[in-house]
Amino acid sequence: MATIRQRDEKWNALVRKEGVNISKTFQKKSNAIKWANEQEVLIEQGLYQSKQKTITLSKLLDRWTNEVLIHQKSYPNYQYFVKTINRSIGDKPLTDITPQLLVKYRDTRLKQVSNQTAKHELSIIRRALKKGIEWGYCSSVPYVAMPSLKGQARTRRLTASEMQLLLSTARANDEYLYHVIMLLKSTAMRRGELAKIKLTDIDLNNRLITLNDTKNGDDRIIPLSLVATESVNYLIKHRNSEHLLKWQKEWLTIKFITLCKSIGIENFRLHDLRHEAVSMLFEKGLNSIEVSTISGHKDMTMLRRYTHINPKTLLTKIDGI
Repeated sequence: MATIRQRDEKWNALVRKEGVNISKTFQKKSNAIKWANEQEVLIEQGLYQSKQKTITLSKLLDRWTNEVLIHQKSYPNYQYFVKTINRSIGDKPLTDITPQLLVKYRDTRLKQVSNQTAKHELSIIRRALKKGIEWGYCSSVPYVAMPSLKGQARTRRLTASEMQLLLSTARANDEYLYHVIMLLKSTAMRRGELAKIKLTDIDLNNRLITLNDTKNGDDRIIPLSLVATESVNYLIKHRNSEHLLKWQKEWLTIKFITLCKSIGIENFRLHDLRHEAVSMLFEKGLNSIEVSTISGHKDMTMLRRYTHINPKTLLTKIDGI
């Protein structure tokens, strides 16, 4: 017999019969009893069909994307992950999303992408399934061990000659991109933070820029070096809207990748300029609090992952010890 329980001002019906375990919440007790009786009859007659058998992972992910992910800052980037998952296992009904399937998916993806990317994709699947329990689509989230990120932190920094080549080539062929590079290298800003800057966020008199609603949810004010201020002034002169940048951030990434390939610089991304900037700030003698004020890191462990100091810069500090 079904169990009918009152929760707050609603009524929850729980049916456990012949291995089927389902529940649903109603505003009225009478509706809860009616639904429970109907489900028990369907189970007895062998006509009950679990939503898990009719709902595919792609349908769950579509709803999760439109109702949950769309409200998160990660939405633009995670859309790509969702599409990748759907191409691979999106047609699977939720009953087929087992630990064994997820292990197979994980191991296949680890041969194709980084541990971090595979972890993002598995996390999305698990988050969607967790929400699916609330929607009545499934009853549990299969366990799968996440890929280890130990030793996965990027340590790539440009050598002095590579940096000189990058900057000189950019300045000679694309001065706009050159100033974007200089600004990112000097401020440790994320690409997305740069793209959101409006003219009203810039205080040239005090050499400050306010970054609003950053990745960690906070606003932060960053100081501009003289070099960064020069680049900001250049970008202001060439803007075509209220925003500092005249190009979309994705287009800047393409231009940067093209530049690096043209001069033989490998395994270096636009976002790596943030790593470069954080490391250089430490090399200049700033402490962790000062660097985190500029970079926006709240987690000192994460800040350390972003930092790869060139040991040569420590020579002058240890001489005489």
